[in-house]
Amino acid sequence: MTLKIAYFQPTVLAIDSVPPVEFSKIYSLAEMLHSRPDLNDANNPLISIRGGQQIQVYPNALNIDVSWLVKWLETICTGYMEIVSQQSGTEDLKLCKPIVTSIWTIRQHQGDYQEMHSHPGGNLSGNIYISAPELDVNSRPSDSQILFRLPQTKDVSKFIMNDTWKYSPTPGTVIVFPSHLPHTVYPWNGQGHRTVMAFDARLVPKEE
Repeated sequence: MTLKIAYFQPTVLAIDSVPPVEFSKIYSLAEMLHSRPDLNDANNPLISIRGGQQIQVYPNALNIDVSWLVKWLETICTGYMEIVSQQSGTEDLKLCKPIVTSIWTIRQHQGDYQEMHSHPGGNLSGNIYISAPELDVNSRPSDSQILFRLPQTKDVSKFIMNDTWKYSPTPGTVIVFPSHLPHTVYPWNGQGHRTVMAFDARLVPKEE
């Protein structure tokens, strides 16, 4: 017997590789910004970062042109929306387009972390992983990972099999997820740093 499968209300977290040209430009941009100790929003009590350096990339007051990055991220978001449309079998997202509203970069070292949070300013969010730490040999599997809290509670009797999703930072990858999903980033012990460029995008109606 061959069973056909249908998904209802899927939660889609998408992963892709960043093309080499874009990754090189993103890497250079992050390195330039994080070399500036005067640029740091980490002490802002309204953001989730605990330790490290967070810098606003877009919009910015530094006269840095990142229009190429905004355009590429909106292309990534459009691809995500196409995947969700295919999975759900609905046409609603074809009436919308993504507009990137904010981009920022975070660099953290051992012991730093991010509290559980979501992104109320967006509909879609994502992380571009630029660097990852070298963990100590006795590290736990969750060290330095990002964990997402999915919008259901695991209940095998109801065939709800997962209520979290974890991802280890892999340089050169990008993940895209719904902005409302709560997520946290675990600390670690080891060498190096974890550098991420994150973004929010909102869905707006397509022009006629």
